[in-house]
Amino acid sequence: MPLAPTRTRLLAATLLPILVATLWPFSGREPEGYISCVACGEHATSDVLLNILLFAPLGAALALELTSVARCALSAALLSAAIELAQLYIPGRDSSLGDVLSNTLGGTLGALVTRAAVLWLSPSPVRAAFLSRTAALAAAAVCWATGMLLTPTFPDARYYGQWTPSLAHLERYRGRVLDATLSGLRITPGPIPDSRLARERLAAAQGFSLHVRGVAGPRTSALAPLFAIYDDQEREIVLLGPDRDDLVLRFRALASDLRFDQPDIRLVSAMRHVAAGDTLDITVSRGGARQEGDYRITLNGRVTASLGCAVGCGWGLLLYPEVFPAWLRVLLGAGWMGGLFAPAGFWMRTRGDVLFAAAALATGLAGAPVFTPLVATPVLQWLAAALGILTGFAIRIALVRRAGITG
Repeated sequence: MPLAPTRTRLLAATLLPILVATLWPFSGREPEGYISCVACGEHATSDVLLNILLFAPLGAALALELTSVARCALSAALLSAAIELAQLYIPGRDSSLGDVLSNTLGGTLGALVTRAAVLWLSPSPVRAAFLSRTAALAAAAVCWATGMLLTPTFPDARYYGQWTPSLAHLERYRGRVLDATLSGLRITPGPIPDSRLARERLAAAQGFSLHVRGVAGPRTSALAPLFAIYDDQEREIVLLGPDRDDLVLRFRALASDLRFDQPDIRLVSAMRHVAAGDTLDITVSRGGARQEGDYRITLNGRVTASLGCAVGCGWGLLLYPEVFPAWLRVLLGAGWMGGLFAPAGFWMRTRGDVLFAAAALATGLAGAPVFTPLVATPVLQWLAAALGILTGFAIRIALVRRAGITG
């Protein structure tokens, strides 16, 4: 067990990100007060999972200080309640019962994992093989789940075309649309006369083509819709618009129905040389079923193909800040893949474990893009997943040498 000063520093290290993540004010709106629902908002599932992940390290650190898991859970609950009370007075923050419950659950799970450390830090050979292969399968499953969650879904509802709409949660674009068509179907502002036909063309097995012609506005400071389709329940179906220097495409996916966050499809720096008053001629197309996740965007004659989300976009299902620069999104994708496969390496003992992890890695990174709407996995993410396995293995070796753990 760590020495007392080390345990104290560990506890402080787990508290700091919690306090920063939960008490930092956001300008632009006042707190809404106390919300009594358990899973609130359009990203409720992501919020619950993030709360659990945020408080799990705290629970682990508390388990080194306190004598029982119940006391760890109570401490996490009291801290969470105090944070939610403070959020009532912090701009841009919302306080909810759901946050207290999910935070407490995270702390409890972290404490339980720590108390069971002997079972996973120094497992028997049989248990180590089971843990390694289960972790490898879980990592591959997350890759497949990412593709399934990013499958486009177009609800059966009344659709409305929108040209440079004013939406409360997005910046207003100061350009204008001259014409918009969806696979030959003209989309004008207001109700789409045949929503069923629009829905069929978006979901067509042979793909679709969205063409928007307009006049550019000034550079935006955040995402601003040029063209959008919403339904009669105010759900976003399609959105196309600039975000600073990027051109962004969003489609409604299964992730939205299950209340996850969702990464977008982004043509980086496409708008950098487009000035206010310039012509905008944009075509977005998608191929058939074998190319379901590959989008092709043409902006003023310049074509960019093979756009879409790869397996490394899974982190964006939990939290996708649009302000992140392109290089950071690339690093997060690589880090996500490395983190997914590191546990398999940590428990790896035999050649059979190595072969199983390699098969799981191939199944996730090569198989998921074939059968789900994901683009081919970039080389960097392949390397990151392999490096994650090696890193997990190296960490175990380091622990064995430092603490004398055998297994």
